[in-house]
Amino acid sequence: MDDIINEYYELFKGLPNYGPIVRNNIKEDAFTVAVLEIMYNKILNLDFIDKNVDSIAKYIVAPPDSGIDIFIEHEDGDEYYYDIIQVKYTKLGQQDIKQCLAMMQRTIKDFLKDPQSVHKNLRKVISKTNFDATYKNNCTYYVVHTGDIAYATGLKKFEKVVTLSELKILKESLGADCVPKEILKSDGFNNFISYNHDSDENTEQAYLCNLNGYDLAKLNNKYTSTEVGKNILFGQNLRDSLENKSKTFESMKQTIDNEPEKFWFYNNGITIIAEGFTADAVNTEDDEQNTKKIDSVTLENFSIINGAQTTSSLGIYLKEAEMNGDKEKINNLKNVYVLTRILVINKPELKDNISIYNNMQNPITSRDMVSNRPEQKKLYEWLISGDNPNIFIEIRRGSRPPSHIKLLKHQITTNETLAQLAFASFFREPYTAKDKKRTLFNNDYSKEEFTINEDYHKIFNFDDENDKCGILFKKTKSEIDELLFVAYLYKESKKYLKKEYQQRLDKQNTMLKNADEDERQNINEFINNFKTQIAINNICFFYCIALYYEFKVQFDDDNNKTFNYSAFYGKDTQFKQNLIESFSQIFLSKTIEIIKTESAGTANVSNWIRIKKSQDIFMKKLRNELSVNLTFAREYKNFINEFKH
Repeated sequence: MDDIINEYYELFKGLPNYGPIVRNNIKEDAFTVAVLEIMYNKILNLDFIDKNVDSIAKYIVAPPDSGIDIFIEHEDGDEYYYDIIQVKYTKLGQQDIKQCLAMMQRTIKDFLKDPQSVHKNLRKVISKTNFDATYKNNCTYYVVHTGDIAYATGLKKFEKVVTLSELKILKESLGADCVPKEILKSDGFNNFISYNHDSDENTEQAYLCNLNGYDLAKLNNKYTSTEVGKNILFGQNLRDSLENKSKTFESMKQTIDNEPEKFWFYNNGITIIAEGFTADAVNTEDDEQNTKKIDSVTLENFSIINGAQTTSSLGIYLKEAEMNGDKEKINNLKNVYVLTRILVINKPELKDNISIYNNMQNPITSRDMVSNRPEQKKLYEWLISGDNPNIFIEIRRGSRPPSHIKLLKHQITTNETLAQLAFASFFREPYTAKDKKRTLFNNDYSKEEFTINEDYHKIFNFDDENDKCGILFKKTKSEIDELLFVAYLYKESKKYLKKEYQQRLDKQNTMLKNADEDERQNINEFINNFKTQIAINNICFFYCIALYYEFKVQFDDDNNKTFNYSAFYGKDTQFKQNLIESFSQIFLSKTIEIIKTESAGTANVSNWIRIKKSQDIFMKKLRNELSVNLTFAREYKNFINEFKH
């Protein structure tokens, strides 16, 4: 780690000039850069090699920083999630860790109450994101330090600790989707079961054994403090590990506390896929036949594909025992053994199938489970290949776009997001777009006439022979490309309007300080109005998409025109700025106006958007206005003539 810090110190000292993230003669500043690279480079695709300091400074708060060193925004459809990180180039104790976490949360609370109360360096980084009070519950707080303590008593599920040893593990594993190598203790049994299947193409091997619960707990806690580490340990697992305590954890805890030797009987066990496996044998004592028993197993390039909840529960149990210094509980865990199936397989397709079928033993479903379905593969191949436009659809979590295909920023998405956009645009159902996200890929066995379920069928079904395709397969690639571009336009327009509203709000707040009693009432009304508009601007994604497509259905006479993408992404930024401003004024501002009017009188506009009847109210209001006001048709056609060709 010292070598990495020295390297980044030399690369970034004194940069950028307007606010150095690494100050001259302060090498520990470079530790923050190292943390950003190790924890997020794979997710954010940052440019460390070419020393692109501006792309890195976007996430690092230059000192002084109000106690927050890194601020990361993750986008998920119309929601945003945030990782807020304090980096300490020193060893911390439990109390220190809790103080760091409390300081970050206090800083965010102060920022939301009055942005001017935190240092301008932090305000500058946050201003480049969509963060506001709407997303205050979407924050995860991390403390990164150079010590060994990876926990503290009373930590909440949104509070995380990352140690130097965990950073080293992540650094060594970057680019991998599995654990490179580990040795795990077995129960010294002699009933080791193996199964070999020989074929002309390859050899698959399977082993059945019992692995020690303490070793599995240590393995879990070694990797799961960060998303990157979690993806390494459970890299080929289609379901997430156990994030917080549940009935599953409580029942396991009781078993370990009271009868650890019975854990093997009560638990279903875990399944591991590995590329390499070695059983390490030892001679048994007082055995005239010199019989050997398996003492431990060595696994290479492996991940847990079934049993993430079991493994993470063991990890939680060990963390609590270590925090409390409870040696009895730790010893109990060392007496736990878990039935383990180890599959030594190198063929990717077989790995995928095994992951799916193992996870289907649990009724919880996910979009990963449909990734091998023919309609998903057809959608992926159709959109990524052939003539332009090329679009990358992530149909399986963690997959990446092909490096040889040039894609524009808006041309990378997931099948989940695309389905949501399809509901909002082609069906003009913004409520459905948000509401069906959690159930879109769940299998509804009661309705056999549909592929997966009725909503999935409407979007993804592929039956070209009987003309029963879902909406995506009824559209052209250019139409899907436009949909993704409009979604991208909304996000850029949202930033533009947020800045406009904030400037007006700041002006009103300044006027309020010098106003008399009569003026204050009027100014407060303006302030509340801008705050409402800012709130709606942040949460009206699918409603804005629906509004644009209603304009398109009503007024578009030439469906063959496409947006001028080359001008938008070109060097002349004026075209891009003009398009964003026009989209904001015609479509986004109108969306905000309708929602503001129709939700008047409700306590919370966010709740109004999440009510099903609001969708019908919004669309009825929009269609009424479009039918009586001729200026809308003129504005839309002028917009198309200026920005499409």
